[in-house]
Amino acid sequence: MMYVGDSLNRGQYVSMVCLLHSLIPEGSKSMETFDSLTVFTAKFYWAPFLLESNSDNAVIHRVSDRLIRKGSINKHGRHWKGVDILVFNTYLWWVSGDSNKILKGSFEDKEKDIVELPTDAAYRMAMKSLVRWVEKNMDPKKTRVFFTSMSPTHGK
Repeated sequence: MMYVGDSLNRGQYVSMVCLLHSLIPEGSKSMETFDSLTVFTAKFYWAPFLLESNSDNAVIHRVSDRLIRKGSINKHGRHWKGVDILVFNTYLWWVSGDSNKILKGSFEDKEKDIVELPTDAAYRMAMKSLVRWVEKNMDPKKTRVFFTSMSPTHGK
């Protein structure tokens, strides 16, 4: 089972770990963190926009000038393949203003091609990328995919 998203899914993941932790015998459980991936018996993968962004570091993700890279779902998606249950969410990070800055090229490009899209258009772009990725990479006979969007405001 893998959770992908922002702090709402992280909270759900941590709650699940707390519930399962007492049921798993000592010596049969571990928890490790590798960059954006925390592994227990389930996985949480930090990708608040689902697409690649300059906010992808799960520990240091509060950047003042957020950029979201168009068409970059495969950067994260390669980590999602092969799971039995995939729980996505993204929403609160998209509505931090009236628009979002979208990077058309690569973060490594010397000169950045950046456009501002209204929030609804940028969110729609990400959702289309997600749907295409799921259709191309997930076998509905093997993997269950869930998506949650809007959530109440919560402390981080």
